[in-house]
Amino acid sequence: MIKESIKRLSTKRLSTNLYQKQSAFTLIELLITLALMFILTGMALPSFQEVLDNSKLTTQVDGLVKTLKLARTTAITSNQKVTICPTDDSKKCLSDWSVGYMSFIDENGDRKLNGKETIMSFFKNQNKKSTLSWKAFGFRKSLQWLATGITNHQNGSFQFCYNNDASMSRALIITKAGRIRYSKDTDDDNIHENSRGKPLIC
Repeated sequence: MIKESIKRLSTKRLSTNLYQKQSAFTLIELLITLALMFILTGMALPSFQEVLDNSKLTTQVDGLVKTLKLARTTAITSNQKVTICPTDDSKKCLSDWSVGYMSFIDENGDRKLNGKETIMSFFKNQNKKSTLSWKAFGFRKSLQWLATGITNHQNGSFQFCYNNDASMSRALIITKAGRIRYSKDTDDDNIHENSRGKPLIC
């Protein structure tokens, strides 16, 4: 009886070993699997990067919209002019919108931040791939809202460019009456158009 038990146990171990050998990966199979994984990962990375870049661009566009709307609302409620201008330190207005921007209650309307004037918002651009410009009729170094909720005789477009790619360009179109609207790709060529219907160019 002991011999039969040992024989059955040996047979069971042999069967288990054979099963394990049959289900194991060979070195070639492992290498092929790894190669496929690397190929698929390489194909997915560009798509993931595009999604990430689009997300960053959308965040920047929406951030400026919030600044513009807050500035306009404050101008109306405070019955004072509010100016938005480019800056990298929230201390003085510059000329390059790509470095960042701020909005402040412009008590004397000179488009310059003075010691006692209140800063409402400040954004500093940390993303070197992203640029911003203000193309307008009238004064181009800043945008100013009047207490009536309209611009100070200005209309134009804020244009974002990401990585110098026209397909990653977006615009915010500002009318003299104070309306803000997003640019759109109306002809489905993957490039948004400006207020005149022409493709945005970085």
